[in-house]
Formats: sequence, C-alpha cells, structure tokens
Amino acid sequence: MNARAGKAANGRTTMLPVLLACSFSASFVQNMMNIALPQASERFGVTLSVANWLIIGYTVVAATAIMMAAFLLGRLGLRRLFLVAAGALVAGSAFAFVAPDFLTLLGCRLVQAVGTGLFYPTVTGVIMTVSAKKDVGVHLALNSGAIAVGLAVSPLVSGLVLTYVGWKALFAAPLALSVALMAGGFFLVRDIGARRAGAVDLPSVGLGLVGLGALVFGLSEITHLIMPSLVALVAGAAVLALFVRRQFALKSPLLDLHPLVHPRFAVGMVLVMVGTMASYSLSVLLPLFFEGANGSTAFAAGLLLLGPVLVNAASSFAGGKLYDRVGAWPLIPAGLTLVVAGQVALFFLSEHLLVGLVVLSAALIYVGQGLAYTPSKTTALRQLPPDLYPHGASINSTLVQVASSIGSSLFVGVLSADVLRGTAAGLAKTQAYADGFAHTLAIAMGIVAVGLVVGFLYARAMRKPSLPKNKKV
Repeated sequence: MNARAGKAANGRTTMLPVLLACSFSASFVQNMMNIALPQASERFGVTLSVANWLIIGYTVVAATAIMMAAFLLGRLGLRRLFLVAAGALVAGSAFAFVAPDFLTLLGCRLVQAVGTGLFYPTVTGVIMTVSAKKDVGVHLALNSGAIAVGLAVSPLVSGLVLTYVGWKALFAAPLALSVALMAGGFFLVRDIGARRAGAVDLPSVGLGLVGLGALVFGLSEITHLIMPSLVALVAGAAVLALFVRRQFALKSPLLDLHPLVHPRFAVGMVLVMVGTMASYSLSVLLPLFFEGANGSTAFAAGLLLLGPVLVNAASSFAGGKLYDRVGAWPLIPAGLTLVVAGQVALFFLSEHLLVGLVVLSAALIYVGQGLAYTPSKTTALRQLPPDLYPHGASINSTLVQVASSIGSSLFVGVLSADVLRGTAAGLAKTQAYADGFAHTLAIAMGIVAVGLVVGFLYARAMRKPSLPKNKKV
C-alpha cells in the first residue's frame, strides 16, 4: 500500500467512532420520549394516544427518511449528508427545548426523526464499505451495540431529568449530544465514493408518508373514533398499495421492493416485524404501567426498564452467535415461544402489581425477542442474490420503523382508551392503567402466537441439511 492509500485508509478508520456515535445518538433521541408520555399527556392536556404521536410520528418520518438515505448519500456525499442529519438532530432538539405547545413539540420531533432515519442505513452501509473484510463483522456488532446502549440509556436519562429537574430540561441532553456529534463529525467525516446524479421520486415520498401516517392514525384512534379510524385505515392501505405499485414500475424506485418477490425473504421480514412490535411496544407500554399503575417516578421506571433492555442486547448478540452454529431451527420458534411465555406471565402478574416479577417477565420477553430477531433477519437476507442485499437491508430498516409505528400506535391507543373508560366508570387511575395494560398484552399475545406458528413452519423449512452419519467434517 503506498503512502497516499495508507493515509486514506487511516482517515476512513478514524470515522468509525463518529459513525458509532451517530447510531448511539439516533437511538437515544428516538427512544427518549418512551418514558415521558404520561408527563406529555398531562402537561399539554392531551390523551395518551395523542401524546403517543411524539413516538409514532417520529417513526413514520424516520421510515420515510430511511427510504431516501441511499439517494441522498449518492447525491450529497457522506460529509454533507452527515451535516444534514446531525443538523436535524441539533435543530429539532434546540427548538423542542423551548417548545410552548404540543404541536410545536411534535414538529420538533419530526425534524429530529429526519436525522435518525438518515443515520441508521447510512452508518451500516459506510461501515461495510470502509472496514477491512476481516473487521466488518466486529464493526457491525459494535454498531448494533451502540444502538442498544442508546436504547437502554435514553429512558434512564430522560427519567432522571423529568424526576429531578423538570420537563423544560428534557431536551438539554439530546441537544448537547447532537452538538458534540456535529462538531466531531465536522472534523472527521469525509466523503467516500463518487457522487451520483439523479432526482428523488417525490410522489413516492408523498405516498409513503401519507399512507403510513393514515394507517397509524387509524390504529391509534380505533378505540376512540371508530368510523374516522376505519376510513383512515382503508385510505392508508390504498395509498400504500399505490406506493408499492409505483416502486415496481419505476426504473429507479425510492425503495426497491424486488426482494419481497422472494417468498422466504418476505416471510422472514414478517417475523422481523413481529419481533419488533413485541419489543419496541413493550419499551413504551412498560413505562406507562410502572408510572400509571404502580405510581413509580419517571426515573424509577427508567431504572426498571434498564435491565430488560440490556438483557435484550445480550440475547441479540447470543442469537447471532448461536445462529452461526445451528441456523434458524430451532432458534426462531424457541425465541418466539419465550416471548409468548413472558407475555402470559406478564398478563397475570401485572394485575397484582408485583413489580419484581413483572420485570423478570419482561426480561424473558426480551430474551426471546433477541433470540428470534437476529436469526429471522439474517435468514431472510441470505435468501437473496448478492445484488439484492443492499435493497433487502433497506427494506429491513424501513419495516422495523413501520412495525414500531404500528405496534406503538395500536397498543398505546388501546391502553389510552381503556384508561379513559375506566376512570369515567369510577375506577382508580392505577387500576385503569393495570386493566388497560393487561388488555394490550392480550392483543400482543395473539399477534406473537400467530408469528410463532409462522416461525415454526419457516424455521423447519430453513433447517440445515443433516450430514450422513459416515460423513466427517
């Protein structure tokens, strides 16, 4: 390697800490409101399902930004794209710090979501490009770890601030984090590869945003406003169908959906969505249970959530290692079985407010999700020809955000309606929260149970062929 090539390679390597910081920041900012929904609902005088738009609106915009990330990277280059994404986090956090009303705060969250959506797929793609072949796996594992740490730390920090400092300071931490990220990236991030000309398909952007937005609105309000919600659900499904049709018709689609033509990839993505709904929705519902039914402070709720989330990170890593040894069978059905078992235990324990056992049951759900998620994702991607890998990865990133939107909107919408009905009927607020939490768990159990049947059949079909007894390896 000559001196110039060596310097270039070293320059790319120095970007790794900044790339990992991007993933951590994106995860931190996305999940910071999971612990704050009760406070947002009370502060701005809105229902929980309306306050939940601080989360589901975020995921809708993030999903749209994910679809645009590859085009923007080719058009702007890595350095400019980084500055746009980091700038969105800085601007959204700064204005949210002084937001006077709910709509302003929601707008700030949507600006933040642009940064998260651009960072997630870009960081993964850049790591695979700049890392030496022998280091790709390690660097991707570090990236997954950075996202997991952001997910674990975010509710804890937000809960600490809400409990001991107050609402106004909630966005101080993400603002400081985003400013530090932007400053570091300004000096360390450099372009890689050549830029590509072209134009983004704006009708596709509009169809995706409107369709998903209408769908999650319908789900979030289905127990409040039945007819408007049904209209929104039908309209959202129709618009998303137009989006899909357009992607297959375009030569340069916003999101290349051709990997979904491969049935085994498509089924694997369904299982990824089931696992995402099980874990992400629980990260929103558990703080509502701890704060609403048990009367915990936001900080205590963050502490209680920390253990299960860290367990999920460890089980995801273990699931990846075990997958290399045994494959999809029996990991996927075993993981989903643990999820259902944890949900059943949580359903019965939550009524009695046994917080310690609730945390253990949640940890069991997260263990199962970790064991099933990575094998489902990896098995699905391995069903594709190599030229479709990047498009499959983009579909996976998008569907994770879509599943997060759907799960959070449905479950929080149901819980919110139950709390309103229960308190109106004379129940204590804590009992209304406990009953609503149990109701949402019953729905979640039904979804995961269907996923378990699909996962069982899918994993059996994906079993590694057994070797003849006289065959030595």
